[in-house]
Amino acid sequence: MKYKIKFTLGIKFALSALFFLLLVTTVFVYNYFSYKAAIKSEFDERVKYSTEIVFEELTQSLLNSSHESVLSMLSSVVKTTEISSIKLSYKRFLFSKETLLRNSNYQQNSDWGINDVVTDAKNGNVTALDNNMYEFLSAKSFNPQEPVVFKFFLYKNEILINAVSKIYFGYEVSKKDFNPDSFDKSKTETTLFLREKKNISLLNKPFVELQYIIDQSTVKEKTAFLLRTYLIYYFLAVLLLGVIFIGIYIIFIKKMLLNSIKYFKDTMAETLNNNFVFNDKKEVINEDIDEAFRLLGNITKKYIIVLNELNINKNILERKIFTDDLTGLPNQKVFELDLKNMFIVGSDGFVGTIKLESLGDFTKKFGSALANHFIEEFANVVQNKFYELDLQEATLYRFFGSEFAMILKNESEEKILEFSRNLAQELQEMGMRYEVENKSAYFGFIPFDKYGTIESILHSLSDAYNIAKNSENYYYVVSPSEVLDKFSIIEQNVREIIENNSFEIEYGFETRSIENDEIIMLEAIPVLYDKNKEKFAIGVFISAAEKIKLAVSFDKKIIESVVDYIKANNFKYSIVINLSMLSLKDNEFLTWLHSLFLFNENISKKIIFSMTSYNASTDVEVFKNFAHEVHRFGAKIILKRFSINDFAIEQLGELHLDYLRINKDYTTNIFNDRDKKHFLRTVVNLGQSHEIVIIGDTIRDERDIAACASIGLDAISNY
Repeated sequence: MKYKIKFTLGIKFALSALFFLLLVTTVFVYNYFSYKAAIKSEFDERVKYSTEIVFEELTQSLLNSSHESVLSMLSSVVKTTEISSIKLSYKRFLFSKETLLRNSNYQQNSDWGINDVVTDAKNGNVTALDNNMYEFLSAKSFNPQEPVVFKFFLYKNEILINAVSKIYFGYEVSKKDFNPDSFDKSKTETTLFLREKKNISLLNKPFVELQYIIDQSTVKEKTAFLLRTYLIYYFLAVLLLGVIFIGIYIIFIKKMLLNSIKYFKDTMAETLNNNFVFNDKKEVINEDIDEAFRLLGNITKKYIIVLNELNINKNILERKIFTDDLTGLPNQKVFELDLKNMFIVGSDGFVGTIKLESLGDFTKKFGSALANHFIEEFANVVQNKFYELDLQEATLYRFFGSEFAMILKNESEEKILEFSRNLAQELQEMGMRYEVENKSAYFGFIPFDKYGTIESILHSLSDAYNIAKNSENYYYVVSPSEVLDKFSIIEQNVREIIENNSFEIEYGFETRSIENDEIIMLEAIPVLYDKNKEKFAIGVFISAAEKIKLAVSFDKKIIESVVDYIKANNFKYSIVINLSMLSLKDNEFLTWLHSLFLFNENISKKIIFSMTSYNASTDVEVFKNFAHEVHRFGAKIILKRFSINDFAIEQLGELHLDYLRINKDYTTNIFNDRDKKHFLRTVVNLGQSHEIVIIGDTIRDERDIAACASIGLDAISNY
């Protein structure tokens, strides 16, 4: 089951505050990284600018300056820039005439010529190049850390001087307290120092490689300071926002809105629980809110009036539909409902019919007033006899006029015979008191036929009554042994039909939309025949199938057939499938159904599962669970023959219905019945608030159809 989070006003406000905090955090983070990048960029530009100037000057100095001047220049670079260490490694040992002179004792003899430049053979040899340039070609034993001594001749005006020059081909300068050797050993760059290289070319060939280490501590310090500053300002901003939001929540939302909403919710809950005491709020919050609560009070008062009227109409309707006006006994409709219950739960017992045979003559002789008194006393006599013989599950019903019926659940044949003898004696005495010339009443009992129908039971009761009427006694009781063979034959026929798939399915009982008269659903109707080719009543068939535990199997076969029918045909309406309550309780059936619709997702949308209102009321939790599962599959559910005897109107919203078909007792002859109209409007309002399609059952009269349309019913069935 999927649970949805309820976003209350408080939660929404908290989420808004959290979103605003996230926005502020994003701004701070973005600005921090932007400034951090700017610091790094500014540092890199400064280093680049300073090193480029130095290296440009250094290129000329290496060829034209003395050792001391080059060393001084490098030291100046280390002292005045972010470079912590710099090292020069020669790729070609080039030097010029000026280099020789500046590193000798004859710097002033720049206008003299130079000849025979040589060095010690262990160091290497010297090659003269163009433009007073020379290249020292080192030997294997050459040590670049040591200076190279060059000997040469200076000549001018036939004067010849033997000169010596000491030239260095390696430089390394570092800041104080910085050891480049330790940095070299790590062979990795740290967060504070960065190693860089630059090549200087001469004569289109690599001349010198400069390796330098940049000290980034300035960047790190500025970044750390920036981070501390931003954290302080961020904390202050969050603190300030927190104070502002808490103030808004406490002052405005909690005090003005949440407390008022909670009061409103509590008032509505009390109203829905029929506690209609409405207390005006004394605290002045806001004129609009106070006015809303005054209007709420008026609405509640009107709701009380409407609800009281509805309850009165409901009671009148219930009495009109289910109760005999004279005796207060349940009528034939209740008798039929109780029989249905016995079919569903598989009850045992006896059903009886009793008729005041002498009522017509008695009324002619003594008048209707005394006849009514006679009927009332007769009802009291029967019910008192129930009490005297401790028949705890016995009920007397009045059909109409002189006809009555009885249901005695879970009683033996012996007990029924005892009751019949006692009642016959009591009726004889009552007839004498009222001066009835012949027997006042006859009655008969039959065992409850759990595989029968209401019509077949009424027919059997009529037969038993006729036997009693033609006998010397007041009564006749059919023995249970007379129906056992019939039960066995029915069960065998049902078993063979299900196991052999010996049935067909027709589609009918159409339901049409009131708005456009289009068919919105048809019902899948099993066509069943026994061995003698006689048609099986579906109620009898399902009862027997449930008794022999094949109802679930039968439901599966029906569903599979409907799925095949939908696949083979293209139509817009849905198909209604009636299910046994046993299927709803069967977890294996639900698993099978889920698997079936998992591979037929589009099919499930055209299927409506059906359950009668009475059946659903026998196990509400099972029905609600099934409705939930049905919606998971993508199918829908309809509750048929709805009666307020099964569910209160307010309970319907808890059942998660898609369709509700109202019992025909409430939808026939409604055009001139104010109570039924009130009832239907209430059901329609509930349907609209819970998105339930409301259907009227068995409506044929055009005036009733027009009344249903004006009340707001969505559809009707007129079969």
